[in-house]
Amino acid sequence: MTSEALLARATDFYCASDDFNGLPVHSLDIELETLRQLLRPLIEDGSLYVNYGDRHPNPHVLAFEPESVDKQLDKLAVSDLRAACLYPTVAHLESVVDPQDYAGRPYTLELALGHPVLGFHFFDLSVLESYRNDPRYYYEFDIDGIIGVHDEYYERSTMAERDQVLLQTFGLAMAKDRYWAIVVFRRYLASLSPEHQQIWKAKEEDGSDEFTPHPAYWQMSMGEWPDKVSLFNAFLGEIEQINALCEQIGRPPLFNKSYKDERPRDFGYLIRPTARELANFAGVLDKMLSDNMSRKFFQNEVPYEDEATDKKGRTVVTQRGTIRILEEWIQEKFHTEDADTRQLLEEAIKTLKAVRAMRNPNAHKIGLDAYDIGLFKEQIKLMRGAYRAVLTVRQMLQCYPGSEGHEVPEHLELRQVWDF
Repeated sequence: MTSEALLARATDFYCASDDFNGLPVHSLDIELETLRQLLRPLIEDGSLYVNYGDRHPNPHVLAFEPESVDKQLDKLAVSDLRAACLYPTVAHLESVVDPQDYAGRPYTLELALGHPVLGFHFFDLSVLESYRNDPRYYYEFDIDGIIGVHDEYYERSTMAERDQVLLQTFGLAMAKDRYWAIVVFRRYLASLSPEHQQIWKAKEEDGSDEFTPHPAYWQMSMGEWPDKVSLFNAFLGEIEQINALCEQIGRPPLFNKSYKDERPRDFGYLIRPTARELANFAGVLDKMLSDNMSRKFFQNEVPYEDEATDKKGRTVVTQRGTIRILEEWIQEKFHTEDADTRQLLEEAIKTLKAVRAMRNPNAHKIGLDAYDIGLFKEQIKLMRGAYRAVLTVRQMLQCYPGSEGHEVPEHLELRQVWDF
């Protein structure tokens, strides 16, 4: 076999495989030392790359950009070739792949041309809007996210096949002093239908070199366990801990739902920085907080109603809101001389009231239909306050008689939380 024949075989294998895989060395009936001699000129001229599986555990996919020619030659001299796979390079594939074979599939074309599967692109957040607003899709967006089709709609005639898409994972990306974006690995983009690849292509960020994947998303994607959780997950974790503490101290749960297994669809990062979007998020947050509180927790230890006399001398009874009930219960049950603790409790109640007030978009200072990049950061500020509020309530309940011995997960106890 000649070097040219070896390159042709690796190219044919790559282009014919379903997932653009490399040609396994063990499938070649060639002595390893002879193979090294055939590979050297192909590496030197930049037409072939040897993937040993030392940078990513699976050598059958090209995860990352090839290393420099010098480094490849150094490895060729000493590395064990038996588990390696051979890949034609972008430079070579551009001379043999016909882009028309992948018309309408820009991200599949990138793989066909030899670009790595774990290369990524950044997109404007608004690309998520049609998925989030369509109940046929299940959708979640935190530091990492997922999009798919609910089983009851999958492969039904009422949903076009082109729209039956799955985006197994996408993540949050950041740009200094700008705004959020999302990042998607090429391998997942390539699995979209041609129509949806075009939708995503139209939303690619022009200044992609300004963005970076969120550190936690990158860790997860590389198979590492993140050292922190997101604000959203920390918030949900604190609600779960509050209810667990309620059970331990012999009270009904403070929150009707923990949302552990039914996370609200809109409980995540904004996808458009508008006052309406922020108000909608505040509404979801309020439903998870004040609307979600159970009066049963308070066991009638503070009044649930107010009585007043109207102008005609009639008694008018009004129901107190849960925030006011909680505030008075805290004042009744928790007496502290520590100014910092009092301030934390006051801030928690203040935050709950602020979240409720923000449910009305007309109350927002910018206006109902305003578009302002700064609202991304305002949402995070609001979410930080909500997280600290439930954290404070949990810490308060840990001081209640009977709570001794309750163990809070380490990441919550140590506040190992990404606050953006």
